[in-house]
Parts: sequence; structure tokens; C-alpha cells
Amino acid sequence: MLLKSMRTMATDKGTVSGLIQWASALLSNHHIDSPRLDAEILLSHILGCERIALYIHPSKLLNDDIIAQYESVIQRRAQRFPLQYITNRAEFMSLDFYVDRRVLIPRPETEVLVEAVIQRAQAMPEIREIVIIDIGAGSGNIAVSLAKQLENARIFAIDISPDALAVAKLNAQRHGVSNKITFLCGDAFKPLEGVETAVQAHFVVSNPPYVAEDEFPLLQEEVRDYEPYTALVSGRDGLQAFKHIIAEVKHWLKPGGFIALEVGEKQAHDVSHLLQNAGCFTHIAFLTDYQQIPRIVVAQMEEYCGKNRH
Repeated sequence: MLLKSMRTMATDKGTVSGLIQWASALLSNHHIDSPRLDAEILLSHILGCERIALYIHPSKLLNDDIIAQYESVIQRRAQRFPLQYITNRAEFMSLDFYVDRRVLIPRPETEVLVEAVIQRAQAMPEIREIVIIDIGAGSGNIAVSLAKQLENARIFAIDISPDALAVAKLNAQRHGVSNKITFLCGDAFKPLEGVETAVQAHFVVSNPPYVAEDEFPLLQEEVRDYEPYTALVSGRDGLQAFKHIIAEVKHWLKPGGFIALEVGEKQAHDVSHLLQNAGCFTHIAFLTDYQQIPRIVVAQMEEYCGKNRH
């Protein structure tokens, strides 16, 4: 029924401006948060042009093939299929990343995590190579962004999902930083045990799963129904991934090095307590995201820790 009504309207509104007006109304009726913006992004995606071109040529007539493609993607978006999975594009740190359903869609708040690492790395004394371990690499947005921003970075990007690593490798190639990143498949630090040279990092960073099991049904439909469950949910309390990382991190982080973790909306204090209880961390700080929510927890490892690896 939806597709039939779409075809009727699309036939009546065969210009750029007409299609956008129709699609915006339809998406609005389906309670999409930014219907006009999504309609424009999807049409520019189908046409292979920048959004500005839609305003330059609003009366341009579109052929039936274009209209049919647009109908299809608008139908998917109306069903709350994520925009970024339709276009296979997500912007992060002003870089264009390929994304699909194998990986989480990068969020703006994760940029705060990357910026925190860059700031601290640039404040370090002259170091030939800054070693960074990224746990839960996903699309590679963190690892690739750090490799682009830090000339002397050497990054180990780890993910338990081989499918996610395939996407991360693609993005590293796209941005010309494959030579600076070693991709490893496995759980947390486990894959590093197979690395020939001993790894001790200046930074351990992670945007791990942090949704509690009972919170999962309450997530936004786009997230709950389409993004990978294992990259979202972390046990009954949402803290399992943090507990796992913090329990092992002292064996892989240089004394004086930093751990930086993205956390859920109400998790900053819980994660800071986990770091305090580990007995190796000082200067524990919260960084807020663009909505002033404590989103990043950063801590520095004390000098006497991290000497003995199990």
C-alpha cells in the first residue's frame, strides 16, 4: 500500500523539488526526526550529486528509473532503516567512512574520545612512535582518525567480529593509513598475545558495547532493529566490557599511559569506580559530549603498574 501511494505521488511530482516535498511529507508522517534533510540526502545520493545541486536545479525532470530508485530508498527510510546504511556513508572527524550493517554507525560524541587522545598525544615529549590500542574497532572510525591526525601513530585495531574488521580495513585503505594500523581479530587484548614484538601502548582507547540487556528494547528503532546487537549490549548491567578491559589493561599500557573510554549516559561514575578499584590509575577525569553529558572517562596509569603481564 505504501509503495502504491508512493508511485502515484512520484508520478505526479517528477521534479527535484516535487519529489523532495513529497518525500519530506511522507517521512514526517512516519515520525522521522529530520524528514526534509533525509529526503535531500537520499535524492542527492541517488543522483550522485551534492545537496546544493538540488537547489540549483529544483525544476529538473527526473526519469522513471531515478524515481523508482528514490521510491525504494524512501520506503526503507520510512521503515526506519538507518540513513547511513542506505547511503553507506557516515561522516566522522570530517572524514567520510563507509558503513553497513556489519558495524555501528559512528556518532558525533565519539569525536570527543578521539580529540582527547590527540590532545594528550600532542602534549607528550618527542616520541618516535606513539602506540595506540583500539579495542572494538568497528568501522575503524577511531583508529583511522587517529592515524590521520597523529603522524607518528602506530595503532593496533582489535575487534571480535571479522566482518567489522573487513569494513575497518576498507576505511583504512580509503584514507591511506593502512600502513599505520595492524588489524587483529579477537576478544579485547587476547589477539595481542600473538604479536611477535611485545606491545606496550601509550594509549588504550575503546568505544565498547555499553547497553544493558534490559535497556535494549527501549533503544531508538533505527538502533535496536538494524545495528549489530553484539556491538551494543554488554551484559545485564552494561558494564561487562568495561570490567573486562580494565582488568587487563595494566598489562598492555605503559606506566604513565592513558586509557580513554566512551561510556553510556549514566555510566561515568560506575566506570571511574572500576578504574579506582583497579588500583593503578590516577587523574581520572570526565569529558562531556556536545549535549553536556559525561561521555568519556580518561585516566592515567601510575608509574609502578603494568610491569607484569600474565
